[in-house]
Amino acid sequence: MAQSFYTKWQYVFLADAGCYVSREYRNFQTALVREISKYAKAVDAAVVAKTKGHYFTSCFVERNGKFVYINHSSGLSRRIGSVRIELDSFLIRTARHAEDYTGGTNQYCDLLRLQSMIDRLLA
Repeated sequence: MAQSFYTKWQYVFLADAGCYVSREYRNFQTALVREISKYAKAVDAAVVAKTKGHYFTSCFVERNGKFVYINHSSGLSRRIGSVRIELDSFLIRTARHAEDYTGGTNQYCDLLRLQSMIDRLLA
């Protein structure tokens, strides 16, 4: 599951649209939320809220009344007009509810360990 998503998106350069998010990046955000939803479902959890911002994507995952917050940010590259996708660092932490942006201690993991981190933090 993760490998095909990882292979498709890791280190890809997407168009930067300046003051608004490019269509290419919006497509990536949609695919990322879909991928995180698969990981959540695999551990009997669900994505209950999501935000697609200016080159960041975040969501809350819930299981049995427990929540985790996940955030992925993409940095502008040195290439003019592009954003580089890196799937090596997701911020993840516990949360009290689906609007708790200041929850538990920040932890980081790569995409390939994200599902296990979700499961562990929701235990």
